[in-house]
Amino acid sequence: MESDTTFRRIKPFGTQNYVAQDTDGSRDRGVDNGYNGDPKRKPEVSLYLLREGLAASLVSVFILVLWGLVHFSLQQLVIGKPSGDFNAVRARQHLEKITSVGPRPVGSHENEVLTVGYLLEQIENIRLETAAGPHKVTVDVQRPTGTFSIDFLGGFTSFYDRVTNIAVRLEPKSGSQHFMLANCHFDTVANSPGASDDAVSCAVMLEVLHSLANQSTPLLHGVVFLFNGAEENILQASHGFITQHPWAKQVRAFINLEAAGVGGKEVVFQTGPENPWLVQAYVQAAKHPFASVVGQEVFQSGIIPSDTDFRIYRDFGNIPGIDLAFIENGFIYHTKYDTADRILTDSIQRADGDGHDSVETQVLEALDDRGVYLKSEEIEICHTLGKPSESGFQRVIIKLVSRKTKVRMMINAKKLKGTRIYINEHLTKRNADIARTARDLRKRNKIEATWTRDCDNILAVLKYLVNSEKLADSSEYRHGNMVFYDLLGVFVVAYPARVGTILNYMVATATFLYLAKKASMPGNGGGRYVRELACATGVAVLSWVVTLLSVLILALLVTLLGRSMFWYNHFYASICLYGAAATGKMVLIHTLAKNLYYGGVRLVELGDLYFDVSLLLWCCSLVWLTQQGLCSAYVPMLMVAFPLATRLLLAREFKNRGASLKYSVLYLLGLGLPYVHFMFLIWVVFEIFTPIMGRSGTEIPPEVVMATLVTLATIFLSSFFLHFIYLARSTKWILAGLASVFVVTFLMMSCGFLFPYSASPESPRPKRVFLQHTTRTFHNLEGQVESRDSGLWINSFDYTGIQHITPHIPDINDSIRTSCREDRPFCGYPWFLPVKFLSKKNWYLPAPEVSPSSPVEFSLLSREETSWGTVKMTFSVKGPSHMSLYLMPHRGAGLSTWSFGDGTPQFDLSGEYFVFYSRGLDAPSWTFWFEIQPPRDPDPSGPEGMISVAISTHYFFGQDSRTAQLEEVLRRFPSWAFPSSWVSTYDMYRY
Repeated sequence: MESDTTFRRIKPFGTQNYVAQDTDGSRDRGVDNGYNGDPKRKPEVSLYLLREGLAASLVSVFILVLWGLVHFSLQQLVIGKPSGDFNAVRARQHLEKITSVGPRPVGSHENEVLTVGYLLEQIENIRLETAAGPHKVTVDVQRPTGTFSIDFLGGFTSFYDRVTNIAVRLEPKSGSQHFMLANCHFDTVANSPGASDDAVSCAVMLEVLHSLANQSTPLLHGVVFLFNGAEENILQASHGFITQHPWAKQVRAFINLEAAGVGGKEVVFQTGPENPWLVQAYVQAAKHPFASVVGQEVFQSGIIPSDTDFRIYRDFGNIPGIDLAFIENGFIYHTKYDTADRILTDSIQRADGDGHDSVETQVLEALDDRGVYLKSEEIEICHTLGKPSESGFQRVIIKLVSRKTKVRMMINAKKLKGTRIYINEHLTKRNADIARTARDLRKRNKIEATWTRDCDNILAVLKYLVNSEKLADSSEYRHGNMVFYDLLGVFVVAYPARVGTILNYMVATATFLYLAKKASMPGNGGGRYVRELACATGVAVLSWVVTLLSVLILALLVTLLGRSMFWYNHFYASICLYGAAATGKMVLIHTLAKNLYYGGVRLVELGDLYFDVSLLLWCCSLVWLTQQGLCSAYVPMLMVAFPLATRLLLAREFKNRGASLKYSVLYLLGLGLPYVHFMFLIWVVFEIFTPIMGRSGTEIPPEVVMATLVTLATIFLSSFFLHFIYLARSTKWILAGLASVFVVTFLMMSCGFLFPYSASPESPRPKRVFLQHTTRTFHNLEGQVESRDSGLWINSFDYTGIQHITPHIPDINDSIRTSCREDRPFCGYPWFLPVKFLSKKNWYLPAPEVSPSSPVEFSLLSREETSWGTVKMTFSVKGPSHMSLYLMPHRGAGLSTWSFGDGTPQFDLSGEYFVFYSRGLDAPSWTFWFEIQPPRDPDPSGPEGMISVAISTHYFFGQDSRTAQLEEVLRRFPSWAFPSSWVSTYDMYRY
């Protein structure tokens, strides 16, 4: 008899017979396993085939269980015993105090005075408290001025003047020569309280400082705690510290605390460069590990439009470090929803000890709005019931002090309708207090456990590093990278990259030996198996390509229907639409191949062949990624090693009984570990990229991105399930089920039931819109005003533009859409950052002129021709804390040098030059110069002169940041929108 791997084609005739096994009615035995030959002829083998329902159930349960495990592991942030080294209550008070002042843009009183004052006060308290201990605490307030160029957002140059850093030096009283740096930032973007980004990190750092300073045993090395006050201005304060502060020369490594979302676990998403000892320190010291080298390589590839102070310390300080960040719930990152109470609810489960008073206040305000007047002393008991509704209101039950008050309230019953306030005379203080106490205790336990988890990681890693001999001479351990990843947050696997390379090639070699052995078995002579394997690989790859193209066509249809981003507030709807379409397409293609192309081939042999196909494709990706030097190659290594080992262990079971229930269950169990880790990576991808689509501009079609991500995830997850498609007796009901899910979801989407945005207080999904009330002035070559206008300049930062805004504010429509004036720097509009390539669609609604109390003063101080043929021009600017300078040399002209960065002009993607300026308090006028090479042959069709210079000012805070027209438009925006607004000006000059 031929080998069980032999591919047998038998000309079909007659009908196919299946005989039920007498001893097990739950399974059918395929007597001929797909052989449609003569029923009277005895088949060579008699093996099990999977019933369609059983196959679908096994795979579905497997996927759901692993997805559940991934989500369960993400909740481990609230599990674990506090170490006792961290005071959760005090850290929470720091967070509340820092965020209580509101948004903290650079240059504002809130950032430069109130927050700085509070931090200095707390640091001084720690210094006095620990003065008698073995450590000394030194504080220095730095206000640096500097400039640098960076290739972020296409490339631009940054200039900062007197921004604020608070540096705290903790060391043994005998002194230290080597220091760890711990970094956070307390400034925010405009219009956001910035609780997660990054006040929570500063609160944690204060408590870590307190804990380390109170240790009775002196540290081996020192720690510099840097509370930097200008990170949101594209990493300016960290540059000022690492390039100018005298303590920076003694820093050997750093830990950066950041946020790309709001809440959840803090993940290690960057380390190095090189310096594997830092990863080893995290692995050994972190009590609640959460790390992945995949995240590091994805982030450093530039796919994610974000950056952190890690880049500055790495590139300008040449020191290694660890980057930690919250990544969950990026929907409210940099919005008004990033508040302290939300951090405590979603990430640290805020205790509600003072909830009684706040609920009572809300009740009184709600009644007052309805014209029902009630005094606080007339309420005896008041507490909430259940969760808030989608509209944001929570049911409240109250008991009044007197019956007279109750009668008065009943007279106004109609006014109470819709308030969700209920009166109950049977409510007692005892049962209300019991309910509240239980609720508070449950939340408080979660709070302290989570605070402890975050702080324990940082505290433990810092302790380990400052007491490590390696910190003193980190250059000795510099070379090499690490492969690292955690398994469900239980433990971290880490090993040197060179060991990973050896391991990867060993697994690849074992795979090729396995396939070579099959090819050399009797009956496979003449390359028969190789040809069949190549053909099946072609079928698999073709199914992937056709599937991806089909789903992309579907994504294009969704876009044309005007339903883009329907999944933004309904994530699983994207799985039901694109995932069902992708899965159904692949199943259909392989079903057609099984029934039409393979004809009389035995199904068991087909199942065996397509397992080999999946193994081969993953092995090829393993070899390619390893050759590229990517540490992420560990992923395909896991996806090859475990299935191969499982297949070898189950070879006898499969040979003797085919796709029995025992074989199928054990096969899935063997896939469990690599699949659960791969599904965790899929969760990370969607957790990061889904919110990013809400702030990626109007040019990137989100449906294409989401459809591609879902399809690729489906393709990767289904790779080792192709095995089951060919072992199943039929797939018609599977296809019918997938088609039903797809049709229902498509109808719901196309009918508008899946609205992309939400104002739900528990889980908001806001639409981001930027509004600037601006006045633009354009000067000609003689310095005279050529034109002047004013209006509300509106930018939508997602693909849907204003289609959902227009029904609420009819004035904002496509009739006021702007076009780019190529003869004006940055199209003639006051871009705050050089992101015009991301948002080419914007709108301009005419409005009265703005009149800031401190208007910009822009002047040309000098103009001189140099002996080497250039023209040097020097300017002076005085204005608000944030300004943007745009330089556009005319055709034939070019900048040769300037006073910024390293002296080499850094241009952006469109060939223009963007200089970002910000300042702290009491900064002098901004003076700068550049040299320009005049054009030899001026362009008669272009603008006059050799260069256009424009300056835009941005008033982010204070009275100048608001106008009556701006406030009137803001009031008309729907609740699910987040309009971030400020006042600006734009002045252009020709020279």
